Amino acid sequence: MCTMVYAVFSHGQSTRNRIAIFLTILSLAVFITGYYHYLQDPVFHQNMFALLTVIVVLRSMWIMELLLRPSRRAKTEGDGTDELEQARIDRRDEEILKTMWTVVACGLGAVAGGFLIWNLDNILCGTLRRWRQHVGLPLGILIYTQ
Repeated sequence: MCTMVYAVFSHGQSTRNRIAIFLTILSLAVFITGYYHYLQDPVFHQNMFALLTVIVVLRSMWIMELLLRPSRRAKTEGDGTDELEQARIDRRDEEILKTMWTVVACGLGAVAGGFLIWNLDNILCGTLRRWRQHVGLPLGILIYTQ
């Protein structure tokens, strides 16, 4: 997730800013990892992952809207593009946005589902292990827990 945070925040930045962003995110990752090992609490790690995911999603949506939405995009007057061509570009960008919002919805659903399963695994791990021992082989291998 830190790689994604870097990608969305370093987009369009100067080399100096990219290095600063990289060092900041690296420091954050080291802090989160160290504090997680100190606490030994998976809820802290899950919450930090969720927070970083929300930050990446919101920043990505902001960039997507800013770059593609014709009403938000900076108008390029005097660049040689006639009105018909600009209208075509605007329609194309609206279609791209519609598709991208569909992809965003699918992606958010997948991440939310994975996060839910991760939490259920932490909550129900002991129960799942007992079920696996009770069921025995060969069906017990279908209930995999570490």
